[in-house]
Amino acid sequence: MIPKILLLLFNLIIYCFAQYEVDPNGYVMFCPCMGRFGNQAEQFLGALSFARTLNRTLVLPHWIEYPPRSFTSKQVPFDTYFQVEPLQDYLKVILMKDFMIHIADSIWPKGKRYVFCYDAQTKENSDKRSCNAKDGNPFGPFWSHFDIDFDGDVFYRPLFYDISIADRWNAKFPSSEYPVLAFSGPPGTEERNIPIAKYFIYTDYIRKQADEFLSKNQISPDTLLALHIRNGIDFERACTYATENSNFFASAQCLGHKLEKGIKLTNEICYPSEDNILIQTEHMVAKVKPTVLYVAADGNPMIDEFRKLLGKKYNVKIIKYERPENQSLSEAAHVDLYILSIAEHAIVNCPSTFSAFAKRQRDIREKSTDFWGIENDKLTNEPKSDL
Repeated sequence: MIPKILLLLFNLIIYCFAQYEVDPNGYVMFCPCMGRFGNQAEQFLGALSFARTLNRTLVLPHWIEYPPRSFTSKQVPFDTYFQVEPLQDYLKVILMKDFMIHIADSIWPKGKRYVFCYDAQTKENSDKRSCNAKDGNPFGPFWSHFDIDFDGDVFYRPLFYDISIADRWNAKFPSSEYPVLAFSGPPGTEERNIPIAKYFIYTDYIRKQADEFLSKNQISPDTLLALHIRNGIDFERACTYATENSNFFASAQCLGHKLEKGIKLTNEICYPSEDNILIQTEHMVAKVKPTVLYVAADGNPMIDEFRKLLGKKYNVKIIKYERPENQSLSEAAHVDLYILSIAEHAIVNCPSTFSAFAKRQRDIREKSTDFWGIENDKLTNEPKSDL
């Protein structure tokens, strides 16, 4: 009996070591410290492409959330919302927690931890050249969550995140000398990285909550029209900075990355009025004849307005996700995103990175998507890719 137990323990030890075998080509680590989920998701696309091109393992960082009435950010493990295994079909990945527990001390010990940035950041009342990688929130809390302090700064100028110059990166920063490229910010997202979104698959945990909500309300995605209305006060203010002849946030998804679709970013596209939202929604309801209208909004969901206009006239049920008391706002937002992604029809916001995530998921499922304030015939789904 005892020999069998020892054999099992031995096999378990071997498995653990094999599971966390050190990648001789090194690792890429970064802080997704720009904005909320939609922005962070776009940053991931660039990081995935960059790490794969360098043939390094990507350390999957925690998502950064900003709970209401909190003075600091919250770090949420990557696999809370998304599966790790599908990403492994595209590149080598490891969760940040696993990396710090099982690998970091052996190849990236304290005293030899360097942070990378393009050039030195200026800091008031200081002549020191530094990336200032832990200054402020969320930068400080993100790295401190894993007790990471940096022992030096590396400026990689004039290199950039262009995947066509991978040899130059590997020559200047070989894994033998720099086993970990820890960036203070994420690699940039480019148009060619968009198809990588197909590797972002929600966990069963999120899918189950969405499916239970749909089942409870007797909703089938096949007869569902989903709306994302970006009408919070913060976005209203942000849209005052948008201009007609340039991209703004995620507007490339409907204007084109080089504005090639000939659409100008008007305020009705960025922050549509309630009247135009009602008009466009009624046109879509009349066209596709859904049985249910699902509304996801960061401000007023306009449920009463939709019911008054559409309920009896089109015999359509108007509904929004009801968040349980024990569920965070961020987690509820992912349920919204999943439902937006699987609905048969959807109208979303052009510049919103939150909408952009849903749009990419819908493209993968080959579902068409409309945008507020834009005629559908001017739009096309993102190109398919073998990535």
